[in-house]
Amino acid sequence: MKRDPLVDEVRETRREISRECKHDLWRLYARYDRVQRRMKAKGTRRFVSQPPLGRTREVSALTPE
Repeated sequence: MKRDPLVDEVRETRREISRECKHDLWRLYARYDRVQRRMKAKGTRRFVSQPPLGRTREVSALTPE
């Protein structure tokens, strides 16, 4: 399988962020939480707290479409 440069770049960025947080899960969570709060405050992005009821893509194998 060929390597995808974009995937490699994303993975390297994730590694850098993890290093900055000293590979601590709680620091990583706090970092992403701060980023999300800033994005919400700007109002340029929309966030969903939970999927609306009855609006999932899951379809039972027994239910005809």
